[in-house]
Amino acid sequence: MISRMRRAVILCLLLTFAAGLARGNAAEGDLTQTEAVKTARKWASLVGASDTAGLDALLNERYTHTHGSGLVETRKLFLEALRSGARDYVRCKVVDPQANLLGKAAVVSGTLEIKVLSRGKKIEGTNRFMMVVVRTDKGIEVAAYQATPLQRKN
Repeated sequence: MISRMRRAVILCLLLTFAAGLARGNAAEGDLTQTEAVKTARKWASLVGASDTAGLDALLNERYTHTHGSGLVETRKLFLEALRSGARDYVRCKVVDPQANLLGKAAVVSGTLEIKVLSRGKKIEGTNRFMMVVVRTDKGIEVAAYQATPLQRKN
């Protein structure tokens, strides 16, 4: 017969093991769901405000932006279009984001509601998006963004 003390010790060990499984194998420094989603929302807020200083700090040096039109821009070209006014986002709102965690990186996807003036042309609608968020030595950054249009109101 197992003593009460042994049962308590075994129960504690099992609970500790179960808690470890519930947490997964997350290593120190891995991104969390909250961090990844918060970063996607921050990105949208900065884009919607044409806050190039904020985006300059948030975008990874190798950032790539693929628009719903298929236009692909480097970090430099994306920021230049905002700075010059060639592209002006009036609304940029992340809806229903989900993050697929991959250690120090995450793929965030969801819906993005946009309204933008691009070289005098009004573009308004809903996109599905995928964004790569990474933890680097500089902090949490956005490394890539890609949009697929669902609905357009042009």
